[in-house]
Formats: sequence, structure tokens, C-alpha cells
Amino acid sequence: MAMSPESDLAAFSEGTAFLVRRPFATLGMGVLGMVLAALAPLLQIKLDLPGDPFTFGALAFASLFPLEMYFIPRFLAEADASAGGQPKNPEAEWSKLFDERWMRAMAGKFLLAIVFALALWPLILPGLAVLFAFGWVPLRVLLRGETLAEAARGSLQLMLRAWRRVLTVCLLLVVLNLSMMMILSLASGAKDTPPTAWALLTQPRHWVLNFLSVLLSIWNSSCLLALYRRVEPAPPVASAHADETN
Repeated sequence: MAMSPESDLAAFSEGTAFLVRRPFATLGMGVLGMVLAALAPLLQIKLDLPGDPFTFGALAFASLFPLEMYFIPRFLAEADASAGGQPKNPEAEWSKLFDERWMRAMAGKFLLAIVFALALWPLILPGLAVLFAFGWVPLRVLLRGETLAEAARGSLQLMLRAWRRVLTVCLLLVVLNLSMMMILSLASGAKDTPPTAWALLTQPRHWVLNFLSVLLSIWNSSCLLALYRRVEPAPPVASAHADETN
């Protein structure tokens, strides 16, 4: 849905509205993420694993896998459908289409992450360029039913046309995230020494911070969905009419 560049910052309010309109789903994912985040320190204690940042980061990634790979994408698919205007993700069929598409979308997400990491390793800029050019691939597969090749071409074409608009919003989103993360870090009372696994499990403030961090992640995804809906081309009228006829 094409929008004027001057209005693109409204993606933040629109992304927030996706969460506000679905309070139970949003809070439920926050609670789920909070519980899943506790699995990392629990496994670290039970399996007597080293407490280095790499090991803990790997455990944290694995623990939050169900949230990032299934529940948040499902939330986005429903939000996109309810916003209307997209015959490839109609409100009446979004759940069925999600079940058909999400595995391919997650495959695209994994592939993007691998290419991004490989391009990032020698120099930072190539990795950022890959992410910037093809970052919409998982959403296009998930919401529009495209193949990985179609989504890659479509993402690149979209960014060649609207890169200034996307860059403006994304840079502001990065600034807002850094600010929020700094506030959360200060609220956690973080010291030079990171908290132990036992402290992460037993101190209530870490549970609250995990809950807020998950909500921040969902908000980021929702804002990016709102931005994508603004910069993607409007669906052809004839195509939409044909879908309604069928």
C-alpha cells in the first residue's frame, strides 16, 4: 500500500496500534517470552554449562526460538490481515494461509541470517547491505505467499525504489531501541559483572525486564510490518476483484 513519504513516521503509531488492538495476544506473548527466557539460565545450571556470553547467548536464542519463529509471525499475519487491503492475505483466510506459508517464511529468515552473517564477517557494510536489500523476504513469503526467489526479487526492487523512506524510519527505530535498551539496562541495576544464572532465575527484576524486552521485540516487528505496508506497491484492482469473484 503506497503512502506518502511524509507520513511514513506514522508506522510507529500504526505498529503500536497492532499491539493495543490485541492486548491479550500481546501480553500473552510477553508472558510466554518471559518464561522461555528463563530456560537459558535454568539449562545453564542444570547442565553445568560455562557462563561465558557465547554459551548463554546460544541458550537464550534457542529458548526464544518458538516465540520468534512461530508466535510473533502468526501475530503479524493476523495483524496484516485485519488491517485489510491485501487480497493475498484476506482476513477470512489468514490462519489457513499462515499454516501453509510459515515454514517457507522461516526458511527464508534462516537463509537471510546465514547470508547476513557471511557478508558481515569480512566487513560490516556488505552484511548491512544484504540485510537492507533482502530484509523483507520473510514477510513477503509469509504475508504475500511468494516463493523465496520472488520475495528476494521483490524485496530488492522495493528497496531500490523506497530505500530513503525505509532508511529514515529504520534509523529512528534503531535510535529508539538503543534508548529503550539503555533505560532497561539502568533499571536492571547492571554492574560491570553480568548477573549469574541463579540471579537471573531468582530476582524478580530480571523476569520483569525479560517481559519488557519481549514486548519491545514485538513492537519492533509490528512497526516494521506497518512500514512494509506503507512502502509496498498497492495490489492491482483487477487482481483484487478476481479474488473476490473466485
